[in-house]
Amino acid sequence: MARWQWALLTACCSIMLASGSAVASDRAHAKSLTRSGVTIPLSSSRSCTGEDLPGTWSLVTFGSSYRFKNPQAPYLFPYQIFQYSREQGVKSAHSRIPLLDSPERVFEGVPMDLTYQVEPGGRVVLKTKGQDAAVEVWSCSVVGQASRAKNDGTALRPGDVVMTLLGSHGQALFVRHLRKSPA
Repeated sequence: MARWQWALLTACCSIMLASGSAVASDRAHAKSLTRSGVTIPLSSSRSCTGEDLPGTWSLVTFGSSYRFKNPQAPYLFPYQIFQYSREQGVKSAHSRIPLLDSPERVFEGVPMDLTYQVEPGGRVVLKTKGQDAAVEVWSCSVVGQASRAKNDGTALRPGDVVMTLLGSHGQALFVRHLRKSPA
């Protein structure tokens, strides 16, 4: 494994240890995933705060040899957008084909059934509206410095967000790289 991949793994583990155990339910169909090509040197990232997430974000796609047991699982769909509101609501859209409409149009028919809260240490807790139990817990980091990876559009840029889905014992289940859409 390349040195930068170990740096990512080390960064994710450090964040998870600092933030404690997760309470989200494990996804039966998820395998432990790490992203090929993502580098987050510890000195060039910081934990997300509540001010970092509001807005619309697009998935930065990447190839992966990992697959889900359930081929309908949306985590690896190549076209994904997420909308975090200042009122702490969150919407997402996942597709196998490009999402050609504007995010506003895509999300106009999507109910705001999920809420989010950014806890200290960058833990983002998603809950079903009106429920106390966490649906998912993510460790979230904001990139402060561009990576030196290939210039193929997938390299980390300042302001990008890297989110790691945490299992019930704090283990990394999935890594997502998001880039904020222009306002």
